[in-house]
Amino acid sequence: MLEYMTLSINITMPFILLSLLGLFMKRRGMINDDFVKQGNKVIFNFGIPVTVFHHIHTADLSSVFDLPFLAFNSIWLIGFFLVTWLLASKLMKDKNSISSFVNSAYRSSLSVVGPPLLVLMFYYDNYNPDVLAKGILAVSVLLIISYSTASVLFAVHDPKAKKNGVLGIVLSVAKNPIVIGVLIGIAFNVLGWTLPTFAANTVTSLSRLVMPLAMICVGANLSFRKYDAKFKYVLISTFVKVVLMPISAVIVAYLFGFRGGDLTIIMILNALPMAVGAYVMQAELGGDSYIGATVLMLTMTLSAVTLTLYIFLFHVMGFLA
Repeated sequence: MLEYMTLSINITMPFILLSLLGLFMKRRGMINDDFVKQGNKVIFNFGIPVTVFHHIHTADLSSVFDLPFLAFNSIWLIGFFLVTWLLASKLMKDKNSISSFVNSAYRSSLSVVGPPLLVLMFYYDNYNPDVLAKGILAVSVLLIISYSTASVLFAVHDPKAKKNGVLGIVLSVAKNPIVIGVLIGIAFNVLGWTLPTFAANTVTSLSRLVMPLAMICVGANLSFRKYDAKFKYVLISTFVKVVLMPISAVIVAYLFGFRGGDLTIIMILNALPMAVGAYVMQAELGGDSYIGATVLMLTMTLSAVTLTLYIFLFHVMGFLA
């Protein structure tokens, strides 16, 4: 258990420290709101699209293709997203915060936190390269679904897009740089295209920019406020992300017959903290930056404990590999 706790802390602590650095820099006047605004634009328009493209176009989508497993993960993510969106639309009084609440509640850090945990579980701790490859494949597929559904979510709640009806929403999604990155990545993967070395190195360098710059912007957006409606949304969204989503995913997957390595992957992918890219999308597409930044910080901090606890408990119960 200590090993899992150490790994979780080692993965999540840089996120927390970088956000605290952003908070410090903002308080000292080293950066301001314009820096945060422009930083988010760079990440949204270039950093994340390139990162998603890199993950998808380099993934081996045929190495361990398990259709029932991928279908369950895909349907589960879409279903959880739709149910969360429906309930938020019915129950939340502040309609302007719905997109930010939902986006924070279901978006997992698939590309940054997920792979290291999978490597520990299925390479170092319990050597099983086939299951590891299956987990990485699931990450690639869920990344596509995650960014696509979030693009629809924000387009539907965008007043400008809604004025033009369904066509406006479709055009808003189609113009999203992240969706474009997803589509280009899929095209490169399916057609077997590769980037020349200089271009691949540029893509890698730009991908590495996303996490540190985004977390500095997160820290600069952090604010301490009294308990109010928005802070209530933050707490509920955090609970949904790190407690309700993973536990319900494991229960449903178990009832559908998934065991061992497959169930372990499902648990990890649903127990991850909120994605950095989810915050950036909120900041750029008219969402609430306060909700996104605060949920991101809370889930990153709590996941070091919750991930370790879930792995330990499900091991003891004999559910996981």
